[in-house]
Amino acid sequence: HNKEIEGCQHLFLVGHYKSPPGSPSTEFQVVTTTSSAVQREKCQSQAGIGLGNRDVVLRHLYAIAFGLSEPGLAGRMAEYIDIQGRIDQDKVDELIATLVGCHPQRDGRIRSRLRLPTGWAAVLSEEESVRWVNEWKPPTELDRRLGRPCLHDAGRGFYLCPSCGRLLSVPGEGSAANKRRKKARKGRGTELYGHAAGCERAGEPPRPAAITTMTPATTLRIEVTLPSDLDEGDYRRWGYSLGYALRTGLRGLYMLDGPEIEFHLEPIWEDKIEQGRRRRGALTFIDAAVGGSGFLDRAAAEFHLVAARTIEHLDHSNCASACYRCLKSYQNQRHHEYLSWPHVMPDLEALAMTPPKSLPAKLGDTDDPQPWLEAYDAGVGSPLELKFLRLFEKHGIQVEKQVPVGPDPDGPPISQADFRVVGTNLLMYVDGATFHKGARLRRDRAIRQALREGRAAWRIVELTARDLRAPERIVRCLTHREKA
Repeated sequence: HNKEIEGCQHLFLVGHYKSPPGSPSTEFQVVTTTSSAVQREKCQSQAGIGLGNRDVVLRHLYAIAFGLSEPGLAGRMAEYIDIQGRIDQDKVDELIATLVGCHPQRDGRIRSRLRLPTGWAAVLSEEESVRWVNEWKPPTELDRRLGRPCLHDAGRGFYLCPSCGRLLSVPGEGSAANKRRKKARKGRGTELYGHAAGCERAGEPPRPAAITTMTPATTLRIEVTLPSDLDEGDYRRWGYSLGYALRTGLRGLYMLDGPEIEFHLEPIWEDKIEQGRRRRGALTFIDAAVGGSGFLDRAAAEFHLVAARTIEHLDHSNCASACYRCLKSYQNQRHHEYLSWPHVMPDLEALAMTPPKSLPAKLGDTDDPQPWLEAYDAGVGSPLELKFLRLFEKHGIQVEKQVPVGPDPDGPPISQADFRVVGTNLLMYVDGATFHKGARLRRDRAIRQALREGRAAWRIVELTARDLRAPERIVRCLTHREKA
């Protein structure tokens, strides 16, 4: 999705160790791109940073890439060096993971299409381009106060000169910054922004840039039709929670312990269809190993097993939304506010019901969103809820839809019931699966028990897809309870 990074200046940093030990030097290429031009310049760095071994070279390259140093110094890279003087790769990987975003480009060859039990389409692609972008951390309050340039509110960008290769800075506040300005004005050799001597851009303030690269990857994309009134926050809560939960289940099922599979929540977009427009979202899993590791191929065919393993993983105590035992990690900490496993348990249970079904190669291009659109138009949350609504209408059972409820009549709501029988205290929840397991309904049970025991004294009926096999029994049960 290039539009997410449109208008930003992007910088490609390609490093390699050029010379054999004993005659060390390192060479890297800087490429800055804008909408109108591509500029390439080579920067050569030799003994000026005391290159004596590979760790020293990497230390300075990391310092440049992370923006952690003043020009020519390794700066705060010390926190990423162990007591033997070696780079602590685990800490470096954690930092990189929190900063680097991935942007699949949807240009791969589609290998297969599948239909999941929820009605969603799963698309497995190979050789899809994935752009990895590091825009550094958000600007600080000091950056904003001093008017320092930045890419946007979520990423300040890097101040790296494309001509001399120096990491630049904008003078701050205080006596040290004032001295630097005075020296620059008097021509005593101190460049205001940190450009190298003789740099053709000397005196120019830094322009923020992102560091980016492109790699081919195998992707598994789960595409979903969304309600027209779903807001961005709710989409992120659902998408990040389900995506990171499934990624954890996938890693557990296939015993992966590294970053073999990445996850990306794609922004909401709209499609034009005969009925008008539909809103769409996608969960994308990425295998960036050269040639693919094969795990996404297996996951696509065994998605029900991935979902079942995810449910098993989420069966833990003392967690009402998300913790480092279930969904949270250092890698996804920028999304922690959205993570909540109870929000996605019905979807996981539905995904675990049956294996995916293969679709003809081109059928996925014309997925019929009509069942979901009809459900949303009817005021319910899924095609399954719509089936129950039609059953109630057929038998003259009047219900309210999507009803906020709480334990006390005059208190705040703690849940949203799928249906309420009009004129009664009878609530119905459609759980979207044929079974319940472990942690799935611990939170739901606690909420529903609180509703039963509150002053409102709600009576609750829990329905699943299996109940539709005996609709007469549902009608008798509801009629009996309605009269009770």
